[in-house]
Amino acid sequence: MIATTPTCDSSNWFNFVCTAIQSRDQSGLIGPFVQHLLSAVAIFIVVYLLGRVTRMLVIWAMRRGKADRQVRTLVRNLIIVTTYVVAVISALVVYGVNVAVILTAAGVGTVAIGLAFQDLLRNVLAGIWLLLEQPFRLGDTITVLDQTGAVQNITLRTTTLRTGVGELAILPNLTVFTGIVINSSHYDTRRLSVGVRLPPGADLADMMRLARKAVEQTPGVDDKPGIAFEPILDGEAPVLRCSFWVDQREQDPDAVTVAVAEHLWDVVSAEPAPEKPKTRRSA
Repeated sequence: MIATTPTCDSSNWFNFVCTAIQSRDQSGLIGPFVQHLLSAVAIFIVVYLLGRVTRMLVIWAMRRGKADRQVRTLVRNLIIVTTYVVAVISALVVYGVNVAVILTAAGVGTVAIGLAFQDLLRNVLAGIWLLLEQPFRLGDTITVLDQTGAVQNITLRTTTLRTGVGELAILPNLTVFTGIVINSSHYDTRRLSVGVRLPPGADLADMMRLARKAVEQTPGVDDKPGIAFEPILDGEAPVLRCSFWVDQREQDPDAVTVAVAEHLWDVVSAEPAPEKPKTRRSA
């Protein structure tokens, strides 16, 4: 079998590059190689740009249709993965690789990549499943392990949280998928607690009555399920703990908690009115 020397493809966009190289290369191999390589890179860039435009148009249409933000994130991630796969396969085909070889290599490569990057693939699959199952939504406040924060994004590999102190917590999707997740934003109402130390010798019943009245008048506190008080012995002076419910969809839980704490402090720190001295009647 006689091997043939590769030649420039006159119908290719980069034929002029191949011709220019062939005129200076005595072996005649570099020109066709560069021509096919440039064609493969060009088709990869074209498919990648088409994928980006498609992704932008689809996300724009979904936003106009008021689609769920989490569904938009899932579609965005799937389009990104599809774009890269199609771009790579197209580049290989344009370069001259046989389709059967690509499919065979893809089967073998999938096993090899799966073994080498199994953690990465597991995180990608976990991220897709989280977006499909929706145990929490973007913007919800969740707790995973020792991290608590609002969900900012679910990417292909990680889930990002904004903690209460303004830090960014990056968690692998697999950790979130297999771990215990506490979603504090799942229900409309949330139970909060505030504790305040009572002054020595205070009348507990009177304090609870005044504290209940003050908390009931605090804006943002729900009447149902109700307000509960629990005295706790802590040293000489007891601590009065108040538990109340807040509609976190309508109110800011932190702001309501601060307001309740201020009202309770006003109650316990109020000085009792001094008794008026008794006047003696002269006989």
